[in-house]
Amino acid sequence: MATLIGSSGAGDDLIRKLHDMGVSRSCTTIRQVMERRDAIDQVIALERERQEHLLEREKRTLRSGMRKRALLDSLLFFNKNKKSREYLKRIDHLDKNRDAIIENNLLYLYREKDVLDRLTREYRSELKGYYGELLVMDTLERLGDEYYVLSDVRITREFGHKFDGKMLKSARVDHVVVSRKGVYCIETKNWNMKWKSEDRPTPGEQARRASYLLYRYLKYTCDIPRIRVMSIVLYTNSTIKGKEDFVRFLRYEDFPAYLEARQEILSDEEVKRVVECLQDRDIRFDDKLPEKDDVKGEEPVVELDLMESSGGETV
Repeated sequence: MATLIGSSGAGDDLIRKLHDMGVSRSCTTIRQVMERRDAIDQVIALERERQEHLLEREKRTLRSGMRKRALLDSLLFFNKNKKSREYLKRIDHLDKNRDAIIENNLLYLYREKDVLDRLTREYRSELKGYYGELLVMDTLERLGDEYYVLSDVRITREFGHKFDGKMLKSARVDHVVVSRKGVYCIETKNWNMKWKSEDRPTPGEQARRASYLLYRYLKYTCDIPRIRVMSIVLYTNSTIKGKEDFVRFLRYEDFPAYLEARQEILSDEEVKRVVECLQDRDIRFDDKLPEKDDVKGEEPVVELDLMESSGGETV
């Protein structure tokens, strides 16, 4: 099995968002969140029962204190401020407002239930992205022992530069696969529709931009001169394919066979060096090259055979 470093970026992002909205921080995975959603009514019922017991225990404590204070008040007959009366008022308040007190203590669970009930409606795209990454990660995990899989890698260059006529400063990579057969920058997509947004880069552009930053970091900052970074888009549905220069579009289950057919281009020492440079998964660098070098065409980021991608429409 491959060595896995990191977890699903889409899942981690959604977990953080749900925590901020009130979902229990004991849920650290999407699976636990879904289990929490299915069990939230039972959780509320158990918490209501617990609050009832706490309220009864407080009343017993107050009655015990009231009896002790009543005895003392009878001895201190000249004291007008009878402490036992305060205990009695508190007990009376708990009796009259029992339901309101319990419901108020359950408000945080009601808010959490509301978020969980809206989960599959309002966070549908995030969930689809997460489930797509799970399928890909399961496939990558089954690669051989010589493979390393780094998930959710963030890479930022200190100063942005132009790439394909657009500013490029940072990128987030779903997965980076490293072995003697090279470095593969993987973007995963789990969609059933064509790409229509004009404001965001296409999946192929996302993979290519991330590959380029990764390439520059490994070559110029990590000093790995023979490095090549291949741009891959893995789709997990059956309807979308893509075609874009220097990007390979594949079904996720076809990726292992694609790797098997590749030639070895890195030494064991280079593989180890790449993994060491990427294992923190939050990379910030400045390759300090002249701006004139930061142009498209400086060097190919991917191998030429990647210009041929599986046919179909661009997503």
